[in-house]
Order: sequence, then C-alpha cells, then structure tokens
Amino acid sequence: MHTRFIDQFDVVLLDVSHTFMFGVDRFSDTEDYSATYRQIGGNLLSNGDVCRTITALFDSMLADYEDPNCYDSFAPVFSCLKVLPESKNLPAGEIQLLAQVFAMHEVGTIPAAYAKALHRLHETHRLGVISNIWSSNDLYLCEFERVGIRNLFDVIIFSSDYSCIKPSPYIFAKAIEVLDVDRSKIVFVGDSLKHDIAGAKAAGLLSVWINTGIDQIDESISIPELIIKDLRDLIER
Repeated sequence: MHTRFIDQFDVVLLDVSHTFMFGVDRFSDTEDYSATYRQIGGNLLSNGDVCRTITALFDSMLADYEDPNCYDSFAPVFSCLKVLPESKNLPAGEIQLLAQVFAMHEVGTIPAAYAKALHRLHETHRLGVISNIWSSNDLYLCEFERVGIRNLFDVIIFSSDYSCIKPSPYIFAKAIEVLDVDRSKIVFVGDSLKHDIAGAKAAGLLSVWINTGIDQIDESISIPELIIKDLRDLIER
C-alpha cells in the first residue's frame, strides 16, 4: 500500500499566502490605492495623500517584517497608522478607511482547486492555519467562507491577532496549545524558508517547503523535511 509523507502525521498546519491563497500583497507603483479608498466611501483625502500614506505604511512595515527584533512585537496595520507621520493626525474614521484600503490590497483569493485540495486533506488529517498577515483577519475569513473552507480548520492563528510574526515560536505555540497534539504528529507547510520553515523548526515541528522559486536554500536556513512545488503535491507524495 502506498504511504505518503503526510501519513505519519495527524495534523497539517498551513501557511496561507502563496500556499493556498494567491494574488496577495498587491503593493506597487502601479496600484491605485486612491480608487480603493473612493470605492469604500473615502472622500476627505486627495489621491496623492492616499498613495503616499499607503506607500509609507507598506515600506515601514516591510522594514519591521524583515527585522528579527520585531518578530515578537510586530504592530498590525491599524496600530502603525496611528503613529505613522503621514496619518497620525487624521480622524479615527480616516485611519480606519486607510486600514481597509491596505487590507483590500493585502488579501488575495483562494482558487477552487486549492479549496478542493484542502477538503481532501481534511478527509485524512486535522488542519490548522498559522499565517503572517499585517491587517485584521476580517477579509481573510470572508475569503475562507466564500470558498467553503473555514470549518475545515481546528485552529486559525493570524499573526495580527497576537502582534507577533513567524518565525517566532510563540505563534506556533498558540496553535499547538489549541490542538493538544504531540509535536511529532504535526507538520507545517509554507512557502517561506525564513518565516515558515525556520519558525517550524524553532517550534520543534517538521516542515514541508513549497518552493515557489523565490527563496534559495543555503547553510544559514533550516532544511525542510520535504520540498514540493505546489500544495496539491502533498496529497499525492
């Protein structure tokens, strides 16, 4: 009988972005943040002000995201907007609108084929999510609901709820605490060597790396137990 790599585990923990959600993090010079702002009812700020604020916010948060000193104290979007020079003096309602603009450009979509793959995984394993996101979790959970996967997960941990990010062991510990399963029976799946694979190792978990061609393994990075190209490969291998 064919035995798959995942058959040695009871629980599969999953990253979200570039694992089963795509089209995320749409932050570039070509994005029209002001159009999104107008779409959700914003009218106080000029187009230029909206663009400058969202760009400054992204640049500031990206710097913190890459700083190991911030792994255990990573402020989410709304908190950052309240102290960002470009937005700290704005009315609370405007800060909330800007946070919504950012969230709408951060969240992606879950293709039907990946929702189907998660349903297949759920037939044999308990599932959970540990995901680094900068915004509140609302739009992510709405997307989970849209494709019918929210109820597949025993635990959903979004970093913005805890003000810390992978690879911090703390965020993994929160999920393990809920699951109440021995760590040897849990495997983590994600696309980032620095945040997902290193974080899983620090938490005492084995890992599967989805190699999207962006990261490269070297001696300074934790080596995953399995490398795949796509989440759907995990079901077959």
